[in-house]
Amino acid sequence: MTKAPLAAALLLLAGCTTLAGCSTAAKATPLKDQGSAQIDSDRKRCDEWSKKTAVPPAGFAACMVAAGYETTPQVGSTSSQTIRLGRSSTATEPTRVLLDILDCDGQARREAERDLGFISRWIKENLVYWRTNTAVREKVFVDCIKPRGYDLGKA
Repeated sequence: MTKAPLAAALLLLAGCTTLAGCSTAAKATPLKDQGSAQIDSDRKRCDEWSKKTAVPPAGFAACMVAAGYETTPQVGSTSSQTIRLGRSSTATEPTRVLLDILDCDGQARREAERDLGFISRWIKENLVYWRTNTAVREKVFVDCIKPRGYDLGKA
């Protein structure tokens, strides 16, 4: 009985990665005086590039950051802060930015879940999604990403 709704939800999620309407298009603020044609071109390029990554929303954000925009990183460790390349950053390849974002998100998640027991972690990962220790997770993410040459702001 519950298999049908679950299957329908999975199909919707799977279709979302291939439909243009489910695009990863997040709000991105241009930082280099890009014109509307350049912004459209960057969005299209980043949307295509992100579809080839394992995490399209974070991939799109990473590509836009590498192209000179400020946007939210689209990871669980922060939902309110935006990220942009800092002046001292050498990371201009979208892949490098994505790896930095995902690594810091992973470190933050592990730190926030460090005190969870095996059963709590299994329930969280397999049955219900909930964010644990949100403040700790965001602090660890910020502390990890800043030294890598990124600046953070508020969305």
